[in-house]
Amino acid sequence: MKQGQIKVPFTRENIARCMCPKCPVQSKSACAASQLNHTAEALEKEPLRREEIPQVYCSTGTATCQDLNARLPCVCATCAVFAANGLRTYQPPGYYCTQGTPR
Repeated sequence: MKQGQIKVPFTRENIARCMCPKCPVQSKSACAASQLNHTAEALEKEPLRREEIPQVYCSTGTATCQDLNARLPCVCATCAVFAANGLRTYQPPGYYCTQGTPR
């Protein structure tokens, strides 16, 4: 039986496998685009700063960007991070960027 919130590791490996940058939900987000332009720089920092990397929302929770379009289709179910962490049985079933981390 599951209790609480699942903890998906916020790692460089998960960031590299993450589908969020290709997700329609953030495809028109100027905020996410700006952050994605600086992802390489953000990945050089130690520790990684979640607020600088617009990805792996199943790990970090709701996006800081306010211009995401949650009416567009979510691609979480096609993501390797989603599969590797068994997120299919957790809620919400996707849209982590707007609905928070899985529980």
